[in-house]
Amino acid sequence: MPHSVLDAADRLAQEMGTSANDAIVRLAEEGASSRERHERIAALASERRAAVERAGLSDALAFPPEAEFHEAMLAGRRDP
Repeated sequence: MPHSVLDAADRLAQEMGTSANDAIVRLAEEGASSRERHERIAALASERRAAVERAGLSDALAFPPEAEFHEAMLAGRRDP
C-alpha cells in the first residue's frame, strides 16, 4: 500500500479514534463514492454533448417553446 495512503489512514484513525484498518476502509468507501460521482458527471456531460451535437443550424437560430426550454434547463437534475 502506498505510504501516502497509510499516512492518510493514520491521520484519519486518530481523528476518528479508531484503528488504521478501519480508517483504510473509510478511505476506500470515500474513494468509491467519489468515483461513482465522477462517472455520473461524465455520463451527464456526454448526454449533454450529444444533445448539442444533434441540434441543427435551424434549431440554433430559434428559441424552443417555453416548456421545452424549461425542461432543458432542468435536464439532469433529480429535484426540479
